[in-house]
Amino acid sequence: MDFIDFDTFTKDTSTTEDGVLPQPQPPLSLPISSNLDQFSKKLSNFRSILAVDKPKESDLDQQTNDLMEKYAQMSINLLKKEKGGDESTADNEVHDVAAHNMLSTRLSRVLNDSLSDTNIREIFTNLEERFEKESQCYVVDLIEPGITGSISRKKFKGRIEHEIIKNQQSILKQYQPTIKQLKNIETKLQKLNELSKETNDKINKNFEFSNDLNAEINGLNKNKQMIGLKKNLLINFKEKFTLNEYEEFVLNSGDLNDEFFEILKRAELINENCSILLSLDNPQLGLKIIAKSNQIINRAMDRIVSYTNKTLDNLYSLNSKLRLVTLHNCFRFLQNKLNYFNSIVNTFSESRSKVLLDELYKQIQGDVEVNGQRRSSSVSSGSRPIFMSAHDPTRFVGDLLAYVHSIAVNESETITSIFTMGDDNDMEFESSIHDVTDKILRSLSRPVKARVEQIVSSETKLSTVMQIFNLVELYSIMFKKQLGDTGNLVETIKELIQICQDRIFMIISNRLAAIKTSNLAKLELNLDLQPPEWIIEFYSDILPLVDQITTETMLNLSQEENDRFLDLIINQPIEIFYAHVDQNKLFSEKRDVLLIKSNFLDLIMSKIMPVTLLTDKVLEINDMIDATISKITELELVSMLNKCNLYDYYNIVNMICPFTDDFFEVSIYEPIKENKLYTTENFTKVDELVQEYLPNAMIEIQLTLLKLNSPIAVNEIVNNACERFVKFYFKLNLVNQEYLQYSFTWSDLELATLLGIEDVYVQPSIDV
Repeated sequence: MDFIDFDTFTKDTSTTEDGVLPQPQPPLSLPISSNLDQFSKKLSNFRSILAVDKPKESDLDQQTNDLMEKYAQMSINLLKKEKGGDESTADNEVHDVAAHNMLSTRLSRVLNDSLSDTNIREIFTNLEERFEKESQCYVVDLIEPGITGSISRKKFKGRIEHEIIKNQQSILKQYQPTIKQLKNIETKLQKLNELSKETNDKINKNFEFSNDLNAEINGLNKNKQMIGLKKNLLINFKEKFTLNEYEEFVLNSGDLNDEFFEILKRAELINENCSILLSLDNPQLGLKIIAKSNQIINRAMDRIVSYTNKTLDNLYSLNSKLRLVTLHNCFRFLQNKLNYFNSIVNTFSESRSKVLLDELYKQIQGDVEVNGQRRSSSVSSGSRPIFMSAHDPTRFVGDLLAYVHSIAVNESETITSIFTMGDDNDMEFESSIHDVTDKILRSLSRPVKARVEQIVSSETKLSTVMQIFNLVELYSIMFKKQLGDTGNLVETIKELIQICQDRIFMIISNRLAAIKTSNLAKLELNLDLQPPEWIIEFYSDILPLVDQITTETMLNLSQEENDRFLDLIINQPIEIFYAHVDQNKLFSEKRDVLLIKSNFLDLIMSKIMPVTLLTDKVLEINDMIDATISKITELELVSMLNKCNLYDYYNIVNMICPFTDDFFEVSIYEPIKENKLYTTENFTKVDELVQEYLPNAMIEIQLTLLKLNSPIAVNEIVNNACERFVKFYFKLNLVNQEYLQYSFTWSDLELATLLGIEDVYVQPSIDV
């Protein structure tokens, strides 16, 4: 290993500026295989040389190790000597470590180089050939361990290196053109590197410049966007919250056309949108805009109100269609502004109402004095004032209502023409038309109501009040057709109808009250048992009026009021008459009381039967007559029983079980045997009385009913009383045959023949 040369590790050539040894470069790959072959051939006798005087294998290994340690120590000392400087410093220690590492790397590369056996064999073969050329003495010196061997080996090394250099030089000469080309390429590459460096510098500068430019452009773009945003905000703000000069001029001085109303709507919209500005922290801007817009809107509204009032004051100006269209636009806009619209409507209504009221007073009162001045009653040529017919209440009311109706028709048509364009489908202002018409005609309600009420309240004739009622009801229908179901004037007419109805009730009630307390009415009752004259006069006044009614109820009243009216004209007269009869001492007998009541009811029946609306009352009166006839029949039956001495037996039988046509069983009446009156002797007397009374009984009964006006009632009473008597006679005779073994002389059929009821009498069925 002593052939290793450390001369290359000098400070001048092998260290960097920092004094640190550089890393070894990889070996240059050269085609020296041929030289190595020759070198191995030269050392072909190396084995023979080594064989001469060959020491023991262990001694040879020991010498080799000692020699390796020697040269390694020499190399380390040499490196320390060349390095110099203060070894105590930290930098020298770093350099020593680096140099030691470099040396260790090179030694490891040399000592630990893994060569194949073939390469080693070839190397030593070349050395052997080389040794063959050398002298034997020289070869021996090479293997000497001392200084002589070392010098010989160095010389041998130098020769080998010289040969290698020559060989390598010859090889390198072959690469000289390539090296020149590489140098030229190196020069060009250096220039390219310089150019690349300059280009990179320029690119860096341009990049930095472009970055600055982009940053500046971005800043300008952001400023532009911000300015554009502010501009758009200002434009939108101006559009939504301000009016331009032209729009303000149109609202202040322009014509009231479609453009005017569009701008006015926009101004109101601005006023509404200002609520957003009022929600800001500083609401002053919103307040200023609202104040300005309100000022403009108020001036525009004043112009609209003024134009509308002037147009309505001069209705002839509406002959122009353009002016009418403008007026409708004003109405459309003011419909949502109730304060302005109501003000206009009230002003117009008051002016029209005043004119109509003055004309009405002229018609009613003629010349009147207002504010010390006399006004003429003449209205229009050919017209006749209503006061001319004031002597006739019915005619006056009719003329008054006709005049008011004509006014209502004229005003309704006028208002309709104001609020419409003549198109039947134009119902945009229908509610407004109704409201305005109602407000105008409202002034006529009070004087018309007062005048008609005054006439009705002072009238005592029922026929006159009924005529007035019919007129008012007729005009109520006409007013409803013209003005609708609602309205002040329509309600006034309804109130007049109610006043007439109440007056009719009052007249009838007062008349009945007077009859009830009248002594003359009481004196009209006498023993002839005929109805009094007052009921005839009462119905002669009322029933013709009632018969003229064509409505479903009396006076078109509600069902409850209709029942009250019927009770007033039917039931109350009956109650008054019954009270008079009960209070009269002339009628001591019950039969007379029933007969006169029956005659009274029969009279009422004959009066009300032709009237269709009194059908229910006819049925009610008929029931009352039937009840009265039943009572009279019962009296006649009792009279017949008393005269035949059968009344006590009649009571006894009825106490046990009343006789009925549906069922009769003799065995039921067995308890009658226990009565003391139930003897054969008594029935013998009864039979004699029957034979004595019955032949003349029919005549006596007819004489008692002679004052009963209804022959039908008389016939019914006679037949019912006699039939009931015969049936009792027949059943009692069966009971006597069962329990007394006694029978009356005459049979029931013979008895019916004597009484003249053989045609109506039917013998009752007997259950055995």
